[in-house]
Amino acid sequence: MRNISLLFLATIFSFGAVKAQGEMDAYKFSRNDLTGTARSVSMGGAFGALGGDISGISINPAGIGIYKNSEIVTTLNFQNTKTQTELNAGKIDDSKFKFTFDNLAFVSVFPLNSDVAPSLNVGFSYNRLKNFDRKYSMRGNNQTGSIADYMAHRATNNNIGNPNDLWVGSEDYNPFYDSNYDWNAIFGYSSYLIGLKDGTSSQYERQQILNNKTINNDLFVYERGSINTYDFNIGTTFSDIVSWGMTLSLTDINYKMSSRYTEDFFDTNDVNGGFDFFNELRTEGTGVQVSTGIIIKPINELRFGVSYHSPTWYKMTDTYEAYMDYDFSKYLPTSEPDTKGNIFTELSYMDYEFRTPDKWTFSAAGVIGQTAIISVDYDLTNYQNMKLFRDGGGQLADDPNAYIKEDFRMSSTLRLGAEVRATPQFSIRAGYSWVQSPMKANFKDNSKEVMTVGTTSNYILDGDTNYFTYGLGYRFTKNFYTDVAFLMRSQKSDLYSYYGADRATWKDNTFQGMMTVGYRF
Repeated sequence: MRNISLLFLATIFSFGAVKAQGEMDAYKFSRNDLTGTARSVSMGGAFGALGGDISGISINPAGIGIYKNSEIVTTLNFQNTKTQTELNAGKIDDSKFKFTFDNLAFVSVFPLNSDVAPSLNVGFSYNRLKNFDRKYSMRGNNQTGSIADYMAHRATNNNIGNPNDLWVGSEDYNPFYDSNYDWNAIFGYSSYLIGLKDGTSSQYERQQILNNKTINNDLFVYERGSINTYDFNIGTTFSDIVSWGMTLSLTDINYKMSSRYTEDFFDTNDVNGGFDFFNELRTEGTGVQVSTGIIIKPINELRFGVSYHSPTWYKMTDTYEAYMDYDFSKYLPTSEPDTKGNIFTELSYMDYEFRTPDKWTFSAAGVIGQTAIISVDYDLTNYQNMKLFRDGGGQLADDPNAYIKEDFRMSSTLRLGAEVRATPQFSIRAGYSWVQSPMKANFKDNSKEVMTVGTTSNYILDGDTNYFTYGLGYRFTKNFYTDVAFLMRSQKSDLYSYYGADRATWKDNTFQGMMTVGYRF
């Protein structure tokens, strides 16, 4: 067996022709989960017009102006994520359980001795916006398509006239770093999956010896990490009618993905050839965002809110490596060298910039004395405004921003919540949230190539997401309280192991429980 160790320079490599972050990765880092305090989550996150809650401040910064007392609060959470994929080999279930520490916050009220603005409120909070932890797998039996077809497509798009330029066997030539060729094409050619089409100068296809074979494939994906934000808030209320607030958010991304994709080729009931393709990706980023909003209370029973969240501007770094182990020695003539072996890249790095879309939130709430609350929030986010740039500015390879413009659209989010105070100490809450998929219909039918990061070929085209929530709250004293909430999230999407592969149905069903403890003084 051969080991091809690619030359690793002491300096940091850029990705070269390997695909940098694509549209799916921009989307992944732009969309957050329904998270927050137990009270907010139990009401579906519909807190934009209510305020007086740490999560409400993250939805509408004017919520900090509602506070009349200082407060410290924290939330603990457990999450069980179950995924199910279904292709022709049947259903495969996976699950991941995790405890998390979702927020810690402090609000301080400073009296101003003014009838117009009686206090200036400032706060700091840590919030977990998204949890990436999940795993899923997929199996297909008796397939006719192969990832080799996708690799050949990438090689043809590169217009590579001399296929030897894709060969990694030379000691003094490294196509991964000494050329601008697509890494999928390099892996495909160097592992004997693809070759030059007869009678053409730059068109590639699956090796003919691999045609008319039965193919079984497997995909395994393991993701972990989170998006966290550190918010600095300031706000006040004018004449007990208009509340205003502003938030400066410092955000960090920590994401890891490991994947394994395999194909086994059959002539008979025995495995006659195949490969294992491994990918490792780590993405880290830090960003900054500014948001502002107002809440208007024309009468005690009615409140309206509007808030604007600027894009988050990120500085990002990807760390990436890939590995393929292949064996086609039973198919290829013995005169061919290295028909069984492995290929791997060294660690590669890329710095780039990323901008999320901005967001508007419109809110309304009805308050019936100290007895009940009904609230609604509506978000508008234009995902066409996601942008990816080279470090320092400039266009990335394959121009992912053009794909974003073509494939994404404006997306709506609706949140509904209700609270009933059964006794002066005990409250019952329920909520619902609907998150619309921002992907256009002609994108979701997989008729267009989807740009992913590196040689990672698998992707999920999201469907709409539904959240059902409920919870309880109890005030032990006028200062000390605790809330609990439970959340059920369901989403049905389409999973593809590569562009052109058969569609698998992918379901995500998540159950969360959380407890918030707070003290006001």
